[in-house]
Amino acid sequence: MVRTSSVTADPDDIQALVDETIRFLTVRPEGDCWVGDTPLWFGDQLFGGFLVAQAVHAATRSAPEGKRIHSLHAYFLRPARAAQPLFYRVTTLREGRTLTTRSVEATQGDASVFSMTCSFSADTEGYEYELPLGREARGPNDVPQTQGPGAWIAADVGPTPPGPDGTRRSTHRHWFRMPGTLPDDPHIHAALLAFATDWTGIGGRPLHLEGDTTGMVSLDHAVWFHRPARADAWHLYDVHSLINTGGRGVLRGTIHDVDRRIAVSVAQEMLLRRI
Repeated sequence: MVRTSSVTADPDDIQALVDETIRFLTVRPEGDCWVGDTPLWFGDQLFGGFLVAQAVHAATRSAPEGKRIHSLHAYFLRPARAAQPLFYRVTTLREGRTLTTRSVEATQGDASVFSMTCSFSADTEGYEYELPLGREARGPNDVPQTQGPGAWIAADVGPTPPGPDGTRRSTHRHWFRMPGTLPDDPHIHAALLAFATDWTGIGGRPLHLEGDTTGMVSLDHAVWFHRPARADAWHLYDVHSLINTGGRGVLRGTIHDVDRRIAVSVAQEMLLRRI
């Protein structure tokens, strides 16, 4: 669960939080692995988006020249603990002229906690088409802003009203960005945006939108990075729940820039336990 508080920090404090966030997402080489430290932002158990972000940073440490990560598919295998290092082993599955595919396996102690495959490619010119957002959302300066986890700034828009049949076109919506000064490294921005893709609130359980995230456990996670994007620019995350059944749920989401263009899209399955 992502924890937030009102935005009150001064610029120096904010930049210190930004630097801390980048430091925790950054992995370092150790033997045949990449090692990442973990924060206490989320309590004893790590937020799933943090695992995705660190894994993306590990995978991009040897990104092919001229290519960027455009998709990932991941499984959350076991809970990962805070304040304990994570070890990432990156393996090249295919090194092609157009696409490069890698696998990333994360362990903590003697246990596997996370598994991901990802693909790299270069952007080329071609057809341009996308579905519009299709519903109005207040801007980031029109709703209260909060801070956290880490240095993130968020502005909650809320779900859309229920229709006559009780369903909602959006079950969770919020703006987000990183403040302060960020490196220009596009792979850092990809890792930060990967973190934000798991920031779905309680949008995966639309019948309990006034509740909390108790009983919601991420099982698998897919992300497509359509356009290069900076994490220090405002983006709107629009989430809708597709189905809850069999003790599981699937949600889909799109991350839009301020011009409402889609930068990232997401699909996720969760384990749903009764509250």
